[in-house]
Formats: sequence, structure tokens, C-alpha cells
Amino acid sequence: MIPKEDLRWYLFEENIDLHLKNGLINYEEKVLSHMDKFMTYYPCLWLFGIKSRFFYNLAKYGGKDKSTILVHDYLWKYPSIVKQLKLNYNPLFFGLNIRPFLFSFHENVHYPLYEIYKRAYAGIINSDPVLLEESFLNLEKELGIIDPKLIVLDFDFFPETRLISLVAQELEIPTVEIQHGVYSAGKKLVSGRYADYVFVWGNYFKNLYLKSKIKQKQEIHILGYPYSINKPKTIQYHKKIVYIGQPMELYGDQFLNTKIDLIKELDTLCRDNRFQFAYKPHRMEDMDLLKKELSSVKFCPKTEKIEDTIQDNDIFISFNSTALIEAALNSKICVQLKFFNVPTDDFEKLEICQSFTSLSELDHFLKDLNSTDDLKSFYSQVSSDFIEIPSITPGKKFIELIKDII
Repeated sequence: MIPKEDLRWYLFEENIDLHLKNGLINYEEKVLSHMDKFMTYYPCLWLFGIKSRFFYNLAKYGGKDKSTILVHDYLWKYPSIVKQLKLNYNPLFFGLNIRPFLFSFHENVHYPLYEIYKRAYAGIINSDPVLLEESFLNLEKELGIIDPKLIVLDFDFFPETRLISLVAQELEIPTVEIQHGVYSAGKKLVSGRYADYVFVWGNYFKNLYLKSKIKQKQEIHILGYPYSINKPKTIQYHKKIVYIGQPMELYGDQFLNTKIDLIKELDTLCRDNRFQFAYKPHRMEDMDLLKKELSSVKFCPKTEKIEDTIQDNDIFISFNSTALIEAALNSKICVQLKFFNVPTDDFEKLEICQSFTSLSELDHFLKDLNSTDDLKSFYSQVSSDFIEIPSITPGKKFIELIKDII
């Protein structure tokens, strides 16, 4: 086991340091805010945990003979993978994303680890090595009870998932992280440092891991895009533009004002070109503040899933959001607008979509859209080297890959 005096560095400080090196100077504040928020809602989560424990025991004594796989509950966003896991194994979910499990009763079993998270968070906030050691040892006991054959993560750098990874290493339980977003070649890789294996979206990301020397070749597998894609037979065009937001203020307070000014200008530009405009916020953005500053701008509903936003709109603009690439994969017209003074990959060079550096270029683009009947000429095919589309369903491909690990 790692000495208790070093646990805060492993669970928290290293992650903050990596993000700081990538330029996110306000990231630590966001993580601490996340932990404070958890502490506020802990009593409600504790009550949910009682329900979860009951249904776990019910399922456990129901005589299931399949191997248990512990699954990070953020992976609920991949229905194909979840469905296939249920057919082949006994998936047991853990984490903080309780919404998919609130009213599922015994169908989707969620294992409560909230007391462990509470100790870990308190240990980090108060720099208390004893609490951190207790969280480690208590999680070790819980995993001994669950006895999972594999642990699947969405990311391994937040305190709770970093703790899971460390304890799993101690117990020799293999861990897999599914790539959860787009990683830039110009920045340090933050995710996948502690999981035993990473399942990436394409050869491009496999090479990023190899170049970074975080993972060896045998520890990297190409899963491909983890969502199922249904190519539309016909494309209807309603001149609806969405800007996909990102928490750029993590790079510094000045980026918030730049972002607000940009959205105002985009809204005006779209109106002038007779396009409908809406802003799709990121979950880490301050919605109340943005709506106050952008009172004349239409926002996508807070509870609307990104896949629904993509389906219901035509054109997508963003700085370097993963969702922009997902929209391109779903046959939408996409534009990268490199408006912020932050290093990023050029999506046009990576064969993802067109890339502009100014609003004047975007203005010309919208005018060209208005003057043509051949919309297909504005679509870009995402490079298969960047993101591979599995020849079988993502769920079946995932099962094939983990059979070599378990």
C-alpha cells in the first residue's frame, strides 16, 4: 500500500499539477467545489445508498452465476456497451451519477461507496492522511466483498476513481478506462495513467499514449467510437446553429469575458444571416451566470442530452469540444472556431471538419451555405484513423476486448 502521507498527492495533487501544466489555472478550484458540493448532498446520497444496498443484496442472493464487473456509472451513456455487459456478465455500477438508477429498482444495481468518498474528500480538503488511509482500507474491504473480475472506468484522474485504481492494483483486479473525450497532441495526457488498460477511439489516440510513454503497446486497445451511429437516409435542413460551450474559464478568469463576448457576436452574426442560434452549455459551466450575461441568447434545455441536441440541429460550432466531433460523426455540418488563445489541435488538418480563426471567415461560410442547394459539399467525413467506427456494435467490440483481459 502507498504510505498514507503520499495518498493526497496520488489522489489529488498530481491531477491538479497535470491540469495546471496544461494551462487550467482554475481547475483546482473546480475540483474543490465539486467535493464541497458532494458534502452538501451527502445525506441524500446516503439515503439513496440504503436503497442501493438493499437491491444489491437482493441480486446477490438471487443466485446470479455470471462474473461481476464493476462499472463506473458515467458509462451509462454508452447503451450498447451496457446492454452487452448485461448479457454476458453481472454489471454492478458505482459512482456519483445516480440519475439512471433512482427508479430502476433491481434492474440496474448501483453499489454505494459514499462513505468512502466522504472520507477521501474530507482527507483531501483537510490534508488528513489518517482519513485518506481509512478510505483506502475501507474500499479494499468493499472490493473484497464485491469480488469483481474487472473494473471499468470512464476516467481515472478524479479522487474517487484514482482511489479505485490504486486499491484495484493492490488487490490485482484489472482496470480498464474507456476514452471519454478528445485528447490534444499539444497537451499532457491526464487520463489513463493509473488504469491497467485504455480502450481508445482510434489509432491517433493509441499513438498519443505510446509517444507519452504512459502506456505500452499491449496496454492500449482500439475500441472505436463507443456510441452506435445511425446514418440518416435523408437530411432535413432547418438552418439551426448550436454553439457547443466549454468551461474555458478554467484557463483563467479573463476567458469568461472573452467567451461571453464571442457568444453575443455569434448570436448577432447568425441572426444577420437568418439562422437560428442556441448555446449548449457544458456541465462544468455556471449556467446562472451565463444566462444573466447572455439574456438575449437562446439556451438548449439544461436536461437535454447531447445526442438529442445533435439530432435536432443542423450546424455545430465550438472551439475543440468532443461533442463537435460527435456531431461530425453523425453527418452534421461542423466548424471549429479557434477563437481562444489556448493551444489546440487543428480539426481541419486532422480531417474532422473545417477550421476557422475569425468570425469574418465564419460569416463567409454562412453566406456560402445560404447560397447553395448542395449541402453535402459542406459535410466532412471524420478520418477513420482519428476515430474508428467498429464493424460490429460498440458493445460486442467491448466484450471481445475484455475477454482477453479477464
